[in-house]
Amino acid sequence: MSIKSEIKNQKGFSLLEVVIAMLVASIALLGLASGQAKSLQFASNSLDYTVSIIQANNAIERVWANLCGLQHGAVAYDAGFNAVLTPALARFTLTVTPAAPAAFSNNLTVKVSWNDDRMNDGLANEVTLSPEFPSLKSGCSL
Repeated sequence: MSIKSEIKNQKGFSLLEVVIAMLVASIALLGLASGQAKSLQFASNSLDYTVSIIQANNAIERVWANLCGLQHGAVAYDAGFNAVLTPALARFTLTVTPAAPAAFSNNLTVKVSWNDDRMNDGLANEVTLSPEFPSLKSGCSL
């Protein structure tokens, strides 16, 4: 058999094979795009958790700075003090337990929550920290 007859017998790819190959490739690309979108969504949610932990720690540090005054009544534990603890970013909500104007307690619960409409997993978007402060003597300095 000569080379010319072999070339004539080869017909190449059929249209059906090309369509199936394109379908498989497009499904693979859609899967990659979906995975990338989910990755970005989870990275953004992870950033929200990180920022909320920073906001909660910031509130706890502000309590530490006023601990002597809070324990001995020189600083009022009221709505004004809670306003100082409020996160700078409006999309985060801070809740301190026991809530003002109750008496200050050395055992606080600081909860920072936020709303993320992109996450529909039914889980609460919140971080809760429970610091325990030492009792300071009445002669502590402000």
